[in-house]
Amino acid sequence: MDVELIESNAISPDQLEAWRQLFDKDADARFYQHPHWHQCIAEHLSPAQLMLGFLTVGDQLQMVLPLCSSAGDRHRAHPLHDHLSLNDVLIHPSLANNADQLLKAIRLTLDKPGTGWWDWKVSNLANSGSFTQTLTKALMSKNNCDSALDDNKTAQLNASDNWLLTQTRESASFNCTSDERAPTGKLRRNLRRLRKQLQERGELRVEIVVNPEQLTDAYEHFLAIEASGWKGSGDKAPAISANPELKAFYQALLSPSIAGIEPQINLLWCDDICVAAQFGIRTSSCLSLLKIGYNEEYARYSPGYLLLESILDKTPEHGIKTLSLVTSPPWAERWHPDTEPVWQLNHYNSSPIGTALHKLDDLKHVVKKRLKQAA
Repeated sequence: MDVELIESNAISPDQLEAWRQLFDKDADARFYQHPHWHQCIAEHLSPAQLMLGFLTVGDQLQMVLPLCSSAGDRHRAHPLHDHLSLNDVLIHPSLANNADQLLKAIRLTLDKPGTGWWDWKVSNLANSGSFTQTLTKALMSKNNCDSALDDNKTAQLNASDNWLLTQTRESASFNCTSDERAPTGKLRRNLRRLRKQLQERGELRVEIVVNPEQLTDAYEHFLAIEASGWKGSGDKAPAISANPELKAFYQALLSPSIAGIEPQINLLWCDDICVAAQFGIRTSSCLSLLKIGYNEEYARYSPGYLLLESILDKTPEHGIKTLSLVTSPPWAERWHPDTEPVWQLNHYNSSPIGTALHKLDDLKHVVKKRLKQAA
């Protein structure tokens, strides 16, 4: 195994192509593992210099591991930002089938900048990826656990030497191949009623924009919708359009120079007024909705729900098998999506400081869990 640590803005065309080929080898790879996603992060959102650890065996790229030293040189971490809702480490299928080799690959990559590091953290780690599944199996094996993760298994993982894996939230998605696609029952009847009411104000049409020449205009409509109401007002407005870095980040996502990722903006129109919008990224047969919004002047008609229903109904004709909400917002419960855990992964070296950090983080997790149970 050989590791090369590369600055994000210094990756060669050959390295980018090797990364793309590794991405293509995973049929379930998602946008947050793609080279273009990380290039946009490095240019617009990374709190510190973003490095990429390229691990190869022979001439075969086996793993790409992002490293950001925003907390100092002693700490290794994935880039962290409020708009980076999911993370992962892209690995070759051969590593996914060899947990011991994966652990070795991680150690070699973390040691590449120097062995004086204390800890490594990946926030918002996706559960279903090959990296997470292989890593948890390896840790379960070390602790004589089964491969499934529940609260008891998580507790045992927390006690594992040098590792801490804790669930932070969930990610929701829809299986678009199911015979009963959401929404169902009462919700679908309510949406039918709201759609009929909105149609009395104007003709409804859904616009799915993937043409690069049309995405710029669609993006402006999305920004206006996303800033609708309270999000767009005040000196510290959280709307994307109010933050130059965020605006540039999402703008950059619209122009991938590497195959395997496709931006998509969905708009719901009532006559010539845009009443709802979605910003999505498609990889293979999965459409991930990074941001959604609606025109608050039309809130009584739930236009965001109506657009989501329309897109779900159109997934078969567009070859989409999974529609991911990326996060799991409270409103989604009414739609009964599939959910899976999202993790925070911490790894510590065996130095006195690393051991102390492990104990401190473990204690924080125990206290937080008890407070949650007592609430």
